[in-house]
Amino acid sequence: MRRFRFRLERVLRYRTAREQIAYQAMQEVIQQRMQLQAQIAQLQAEIQAVARAPVSPAEWGLRERILETLTTRLQRLNDTLPLLLEQEVHAREVYLHARREREALSRLRQRAYEQYQQELQRALQNAADEAVVYAYQRRLSEDSAAGAGD
Repeated sequence: MRRFRFRLERVLRYRTAREQIAYQAMQEVIQQRMQLQAQIAQLQAEIQAVARAPVSPAEWGLRERILETLTTRLQRLNDTLPLLLEQEVHAREVYLHARREREALSRLRQRAYEQYQQELQRALQNAADEAVVYAYQRRLSEDSAAGAGD
């Protein structure tokens, strides 16, 4: 009997590749978001450390400029965070869509393979049945030939 061949195998491979690319893109965006959140946490800790540090009256102005600079940097990072979160949501949607498309084709392939297996089992059973019938007929003809010779 012929080998199993899924007629949409190329499409399945394409969708699998698309799913992997979407997954990698989603992972990159998640990594960027996590790095940004780590930078924000680090900057917040730095601001608190500078604010708590004892300073002399002569250094007061310098500390205020440093705090202002750090606060501005923190605000920029905080403004970037919602954009990354939005990108993450979009990347997750793209990945889930690609995964659903691939899974649909995978289920279709699985059903086609199961149908192929059933056809193969039927063909094997038919071949076995034919062999039994042939052996039975041969034995009958041998027995009738042996009985006629007596």
